[in-house]
Amino acid sequence: MSYSNYKSLSNSLESEALEPYFREFLSIYRDKPKTKKALSELYELAYRQWDTYEALNEEVAQALSEYLISAINFNSYEIMDTIISIVENLSLKRVFDYILQQKRVVKNKSVLTLIEEAEEYGSRIEDPFDVDDF
Repeated sequence: MSYSNYKSLSNSLESEALEPYFREFLSIYRDKPKTKKALSELYELAYRQWDTYEALNEEVAQALSEYLISAINFNSYEIMDTIISIVENLSLKRVFDYILQQKRVVKNKSVLTLIEEAEEYGSRIEDPFDVDDF
């Protein structure tokens, strides 16, 4: 199967049009190493999903949560920065909570700072489009 370049997708796709791309991502990357390149591809999709103002299909959200939890590397600022951005764009509370729960074992100071900064987003992770929160 060929690798997709999700960066070339339109920035104005509807949620229903994005879902097959998330499924494709999972079929391509699920069993491959969780690299910065793979996470960057997922980031491109997450960015576009954010612009739909709609939540992901629950099944896709669950599969992506499992993928992201397995990709977490608390020693890599680049990896964690990308994962946290994806989690925030897709409102993946389970992954967000997991990262916060593991904060106490993080040794990399820049990663710890990144997580602490992300904590501010915590109150909006389940419903980032709730205007009453702003």
